[in-house]
Amino acid sequence: MKIRAFVLAAALAAALCGCSEETAKTVSAVPFEAHDRCKMCGMVIAHYPGPKAEVFIKGVEDEAVKFCSGRDAFTFALQPENARRLVGFFIHDMGKTSWEKPDDAALIDATKAIYVYGHNIDGVMGNEPAAFSDKEKAEAFVKDHGGRIYAYKDVTLELLDK
Repeated sequence: MKIRAFVLAAALAAALCGCSEETAKTVSAVPFEAHDRCKMCGMVIAHYPGPKAEVFIKGVEDEAVKFCSGRDAFTFALQPENARRLVGFFIHDMGKTSWEKPDDAALIDATKAIYVYGHNIDGVMGNEPAAFSDKEKAEAFVKDHGGRIYAYKDVTLELLDK
């Protein structure tokens, strides 16, 4: 009886703190392959400049959903049916890699990045939310290319539609 009560108490504590086995899964960025295609438009991702991105959705954490642009990734990730199932979102850090050929070693957690939007460098889908892990590099980018700095939470579908 004592063991049963302990198991019940442990299960209740795990449920209350959100510490279930399912929520404990973590995902990591994966490299882009030569023939990966964008989930939104179907284009071959490697053929185009600008930041690329990938997301992971609850229930299919073993497979990254990849995008040819940060803009497409945000458009997908911000859809209500995807936003509530998002368990990972990675984007190229433009303070650590080139615009023309982003290096996958520079993929960062998109939810912790600082973004510049409205700048004068086009990506494959037009203006891109350019991600930075370093605020000083984001500010230098704004000085050179224009735009405004945004936090992750401020990048919305409405902003991307402007």
